[in-house]
Amino acid sequence: MSLSRHDLFDRFVASLAAVLGALVDAPSVARAAEGSPEGGWVVSLQAEQAARGTLVVEFDRDALEALTKRIMGMEVEPSAEVVVDTLKEICAQAAGSIVQEPPLTGTRFTVASVDRAGALAAVDPVLMAIAVDSVATLRLRVWGALTFPAPADQKTAGPPPAPSAANPKLDVILDIDLPLLVRFGRTEMPLRSLTMLGPGSVIDLGRSPDDPVDVLVSNQIVARGEVVIVGGNYGVRITDVMSPADRIRSMEGEW
Repeated sequence: MSLSRHDLFDRFVASLAAVLGALVDAPSVARAAEGSPEGGWVVSLQAEQAARGTLVVEFDRDALEALTKRIMGMEVEPSAEVVVDTLKEICAQAAGSIVQEPPLTGTRFTVASVDRAGALAAVDPVLMAIAVDSVATLRLRVWGALTFPAPADQKTAGPPPAPSAANPKLDVILDIDLPLLVRFGRTEMPLRSLTMLGPGSVIDLGRSPDDPVDVLVSNQIVARGEVVIVGGNYGVRITDVMSPADRIRSMEGEW
């Protein structure tokens, strides 16, 4: 299965519109372009695993700054650093959403670079736009392409063994609901600092926004992933998991 360039662009821009709408709490819709973006930023997204290639999006400066100001709740114009950080986040969330459906299932997008407009030459670009109600109309220029490598020969690789085949006793617990927790970060604080916490206090978790979050079951890390927005709700796109054998041994140890 493959995906045409225009279908890829439409899917990404629609996802980008959904992310922006959720962040600014306003109706947001992708629509036909009303001119080219001017003086903004260019984001390059690198695709790996199930699909490979590059997706490049140029954003209009004025509209992007207006959206960043609204998202961050700022009274003054945002700095270039704040705009770039916001741009990375919304692009990562949009990319994380489009890989939930085939043929992009299993694809991993990463933000490879953010450059000033003009730093990269557009190759056969498509003009698009996102209208965010009462905020701005974000003009875009999109280009790039993906390829879908043929899957490796799996004739000699049988299906993964069912957990119950290794241990029949697991059959009686496989339908039990377990609490799944997502850990964004952790830190230690003196008791004195804890007693001084109040509205507006900021706790430094000692991690970068780009670091993966931990997915835990019964206080055991079973996977790591990236925070995304899907249908207006927060979610986690899994990027790394423990092997089935390791997960089974972990759970057996708990029981």
